[in-house]
Amino acid sequence: MSDQPDCLDTTEERTWDAAVLAFRLLDQRVEHDLQEEVGLPLTYYELLVMLSKDPHGSLRMSELAERTHTRPSRISHAVRKLTEGGWVERRHCEDDRRSWFAVLTDQGRELLRDAGARHVRSMREYVFDVLTPEQRDQLLDISRTLLGRLDPDHAAEYGARVRSGPQEASA
Repeated sequence: MSDQPDCLDTTEERTWDAAVLAFRLLDQRVEHDLQEEVGLPLTYYELLVMLSKDPHGSLRMSELAERTHTRPSRISHAVRKLTEGGWVERRHCEDDRRSWFAVLTDQGRELLRDAGARHVRSMREYVFDVLTPEQRDQLLDISRTLLGRLDPDHAAEYGARVRSGPQEASA
C-alpha cells in the first residue's frame, strides 16, 4: 500500500493504467469484430448470452438491468432494438403486470450461435492464446477477487469469495 493514502505509487498507477487501457482496447476490438461479422453490438450480444443461460430463455427486464449494472432505461432501449431485429420478445409478467420479461426467440438463438462463434475467436485471439496457462489462472483469480469485492451479490456465480474490506484482501 502507498505511504500516501490519497495517491497511488508509481507501480500501482502503471498497473491501473495498463489494466484500464488493455480492457478498453479489448472491448473495442471485440465490439468491432461482432459488428463487422454479425452486425451486433457487444452489449446486445451480452444480453442475448444472459437470456440464453436462463433455462426458459427469459429474464425480467429489472434482472437484466441488475446483472449488467445498467439503468433500466438503457436495458429497455437495448431490448427494444433486439425486439426490432426479431431476436427477443417482450412479454408481460403474469404475476406482476407492471413487469416485463425479455424472451430469447429462435431467431435470437441463431444469431447468438453466429455471434458466439465470432466472440470465441476474438477471445482466443486477444486473450487466451496470448496468455500462458499460469497467466490465465492468475487472471481468473484476480477477477474473482475483484468481483468478490465489487459485486458480492453475483460473485459466487464465478467462484469468488466475498471480501468486505482491504484488511480481508490480504488474509
